[in-house]
Amino acid sequence: MTTLVLFRKEVTEHWRTYKSLSVAAVLLVFGLASPLLLAYLPELIEFSGDDQIVFEIPEFTAADAVINYVETLGQVGLITIILISMGAIAEERERGTIELLLSKPVGAGPFVIAKLMGLTTVLTAGLVAGAAGCYGYTVVLVGNPDALSFVASMLLAGPYLLVVMSVTLFFGAMVKNQIIAGVLALTLLISGAFLSSLPALGPYLPGSLMRWATDLHTGGARTASWGHWQSA
Repeated sequence: MTTLVLFRKEVTEHWRTYKSLSVAAVLLVFGLASPLLLAYLPELIEFSGDDQIVFEIPEFTAADAVINYVETLGQVGLITIILISMGAIAEERERGTIELLLSKPVGAGPFVIAKLMGLTTVLTAGLVAGAAGCYGYTVVLVGNPDALSFVASMLLAGPYLLVVMSVTLFFGAMVKNQIIAGVLALTLLISGAFLSSLPALGPYLPGSLMRWATDLHTGGARTASWGHWQSA
């Protein structure tokens, strides 16, 4: 019961501070931008380039738009989640409000679980908004992506961002300064990204979820021109 009360408090706070709307807006913008950029990239290059230089641009597919969005989630989504999570506990420790809350019949466990549940709600709303924008614009501008693979990609990207959130909350509980908490979380996650390149270790790290999310739309052969997995 205590956890549910704290969870409702977190959801209300996220709504009043526009944190939910901010995350949803950021992911929606990038969800719309991924197919939009690929659809109009040839025209942009034609308008900005020299007439004497010929650019050979591949014909983009719906899978390319989805892959582009998944890769954006692994970068912009990561930064966004760190920014909204780093102060969830650290800021309350810095202000001393956490001591007031825990002095009441509220345990540390329900407090942290409620924080995680509240931020997960914000993340879910953002992922749904971004996915809807990406899928809709991809259908209109590029083509029809495989719906089942698209949903599976989002279901793989979600747990990865949840790991990012959990790591940030952990450091937020360890230090009082939210900036330090965010830097520590980002450092650990970047280190994990480098470790993911190791064949013996990479498949077992959370970053593999994002690679699997892109593999669903490809055949497994990496192209040198675009640096992502594409079908042979």
